[in-house]
Amino acid sequence: MIVTRQKSAVRRAYAPLAALLIVSSLLFAADVDGQAPATPPCPPAAQPSSPASASPNGSSSTGLPAPPPTAIITCVGSRAITGATFEHWLGVAQKSEPQPGKNKPASTTEEVKEVMDFLISGYWVLGQAQALHIHLSAATVRKSFERIRKQEFPKHGEFGKFLEESGQTPADLMLRVRLNLLSERIQKRVLAGHQSARSRTLALQRFLKRFKTEWPAKTYCEPAYAVKDCGHVQSPL
Repeated sequence: MIVTRQKSAVRRAYAPLAALLIVSSLLFAADVDGQAPATPPCPPAAQPSSPASASPNGSSSTGLPAPPPTAIITCVGSRAITGATFEHWLGVAQKSEPQPGKNKPASTTEEVKEVMDFLISGYWVLGQAQALHIHLSAATVRKSFERIRKQEFPKHGEFGKFLEESGQTPADLMLRVRLNLLSERIQKRVLAGHQSARSRTLALQRFLKRFKTEWPAKTYCEPAYAVKDCGHVQSPL
């Protein structure tokens, strides 16, 4: 698991929280204002694409060599997932499942799948929020983050120990908080004006159907990093 298994309250506070969107998790590196990083055009228009054809467990490779930090391995709309982003969260995943020996273990199929699922679903949430013109200020995110941090780590040194053990940074955790808040606001927007339980359920079902059709179609992956949510596989990105 990418999130270190500590006390349940910590997992609730910082674990993936986009159940609304039926995504498995929300981890990826970006700045705390939720803006796309400066990268080449994404996806590259000149590259041919085809439907994704991942292996049965969702990933196309094991023991992958580390991609160059600036290499684009996946595009979600105009946002790029780079080699540096992937390697950061792969390290978090591997740190949460300690391996014997001093050397960094080779990535496994399941780890690659887990990390890519996390990254892609997180970018979907950001993209959907942007499409709905939902914005969160850095101050709003930080206020929520600080409230959770003080609740979950009241003793001196606890928070630093959690960061060390999980391999995450405060910016990573603030991004998790941002994505949780965005998911809540997306849900609120989708359900606005629907009073009855049936009407709310139908509105959410319609939204999820569109969401799960729209975002895979905007997702382009290199073959080695393809998972089921990649609507297109093309190489090189």
